[in-house]
Amino acid sequence: PYSLWKKDTETTITNSQSPVSKTLLIPLAARAGEAKREQPVVRDKKAADILSQIDVSDITIDGGEMATLGILARTMVIDDEIGKLLVETPDLIILNLGAGLDTRISRIDNGLLHSYDLDLLEVIEWRRKFFAENERIHFIAGSVLKSDWMQALGTLDGGKTVIIAEGLLMYFPEREVRQIFAMLADRFPGAQMFCDVVHSYFVGKGISSSFQWGIDQANDVERLDPRLRLVQAWSTGNLLKKRQSPFFRMMNVLPGTRNRSQILHLRFESEV
Repeated sequence: PYSLWKKDTETTITNSQSPVSKTLLIPLAARAGEAKREQPVVRDKKAADILSQIDVSDITIDGGEMATLGILARTMVIDDEIGKLLVETPDLIILNLGAGLDTRISRIDNGLLHSYDLDLLEVIEWRRKFFAENERIHFIAGSVLKSDWMQALGTLDGGKTVIIAEGLLMYFPEREVRQIFAMLADRFPGAQMFCDVVHSYFVGKGISSSFQWGIDQANDVERLDPRLRLVQAWSTGNLLKKRQSPFFRMMNVLPGTRNRSQILHLRFESEV
């Protein structure tokens, strides 16, 4: 879906119909824009640096208020929660599904953690332009729907593993979401996971690609696999309220629009 080349000192990406390519830069742009604010809720200089090197003249990178605040909310929550886990387990193993141009490693790296970034080959090629691999930071090219990418991980301690899936699961139909959770539960018993989900009201809607899966209540996620447990949930309607427009504050009255997006902390039970 990508055409990659250099134009002077800028990196150019052609627009395409691929949902992956069309959503690749929206989270990056949200964090880069936040970095310019006087009191940012997420400090992400790396995102701003990357975006400055990309020619975005023909690409939509503004997802609108709902998407922007949702991206910032999930980034803020997951950063904070990962930070707490790193205090307890400095050599945490982080598995980032659909990593795209995620910049979290630049914000949380403590010199001890291990990180595995999974995405499609063309996206990993993009990632290599801005991030370097080393003995702790690894890139894996593959589809989250196929288990063969797990072979590249070797043996990992499920108890030390944290899986992240941001802006990913809602683009798959429920049967494939079930498949993803089942593969992860099989491979990483005892692991924790952070992901975001949309309310079922928004299925069929989306920024630049239609959402295919959503849930009404946070604990509905447990129905997808018997080994899946909800630890905690955050509704984006309850986060960053001071930044919300009057219209979005009105949306917070109804459950469907208040819980338009939720950040979930999950755990895969070792035994059912």
